[in-house]
Amino acid sequence: MRGPEAGNAGRLLRELPSPVPPHALDARITSDRARKYRQVLARRTARLAVVIEDSYDPHNATAIVRTCDACGIHRVLVTTARNGFKVNGKVSQGVHRYLDLQVLPDIDAVAALLKPQGYRLFVTDLAAGAAVGPAALVPELARGPIAIVFGNEGHGISDRARALADGCFLLPMAGFSQSLNLSVSAAMTLQALRGPAVAADEPGDLPAAEQVAIYDRWVRAYCGEESGPASRPAVDRHGEAVEEFRA
Repeated sequence: MRGPEAGNAGRLLRELPSPVPPHALDARITSDRARKYRQVLARRTARLAVVIEDSYDPHNATAIVRTCDACGIHRVLVTTARNGFKVNGKVSQGVHRYLDLQVLPDIDAVAALLKPQGYRLFVTDLAAGAAVGPAALVPELARGPIAIVFGNEGHGISDRARALADGCFLLPMAGFSQSLNLSVSAAMTLQALRGPAVAADEPGDLPAAEQVAIYDRWVRAYCGEESGPASRPAVDRHGEAVEEFRA
């Protein structure tokens, strides 16, 4: 696995405690990379998950994935009922390989996976009674884990996602536009929910055992001892190379 270089490890100025012990392969990677892996994991959260429902534009879907990485969000679930999931490598810069990225057939499979784990689903919707602004979900996030569902570029969320949702919210706008680009909507939402924690450089909440297991996977993949997720080459409508994933 080759992803973002660890040379920017100095950007994480505060050294957070890491439960990850010395690894047998640490000698095969630079100390900066080993530190970056541990420090990124120490800041990751599983309390907030993101669901991308049937996006058909690799630029949008990949931009959301990259935003999740920047915001320290570890769990990203993608449904492919109508469209395959394609990652644009230029946009991703490899960060999709450092997330818990799961591709599922539809929103029912997402709900069946997340709800037993205590997650509540919230969707972007203009329905009456929708909470105004993603910041309105901060108290919900304090109560327990939530997953935000973003619909596709043409139709938004599906009727089934709306039926399965535990709540909905909208992004208020003051101009002539009635909607925002999908990746912009996601970025605004995730910044509202995770921005303060990232700015304060707060520790994440991934369990210690999970951090240890993920570190092992990252190091082995980087050293070529474990392959990344299966994918097949494809070209998007812009003629750019993408990796295609299906459930």
